[in-house]
Amino acid sequence: MTIKSLSPSQIALIMKKGRAYNSGSFLLKTHYETVVFDDKKHKNTGKTTPEHKKQEKTDKNKGLELFCTFIASKKVFIKAVDRNRVKRRMKESFLKELTNVEKNGGILKTPTPQFVFLAKKETIRNDFKIIGQEIEQILLKDYIIK
Repeated sequence: MTIKSLSPSQIALIMKKGRAYNSGSFLLKTHYETVVFDDKKHKNTGKTTPEHKKQEKTDKNKGLELFCTFIASKKVFIKAVDRNRVKRRMKESFLKELTNVEKNGGILKTPTPQFVFLAKKETIRNDFKIIGQEIEQILLKDYIIK
């Protein structure tokens, strides 16, 4: 499984059309439709690709591309140290949760998942364990993973 970051145009699309999941520490926005972007103009071409038909369930998460971005606003976290700490905690907790899913034989239900994590003020007080539990609850409760 490879993890790639999202471009600003992709983030804007997810923020506009994505589904929101609220947690105590963060807001998760997801978008499941695979959208083709024109790399030169960074604009949505409006075409969708049926990549989910190509991926077999026996393949599990091999070759799966995961698009993920972690955002900590300067308005919420004034110090850069706090913004970096929060993004690092969210990222490490998310990656740890994904490795746990892979070890237990679970798979992601979407062909190319796209996630945007928006940190809340409470995130700075939480440690890795609490953030990881919240991520697990959202992923399991809302059927993002099997």
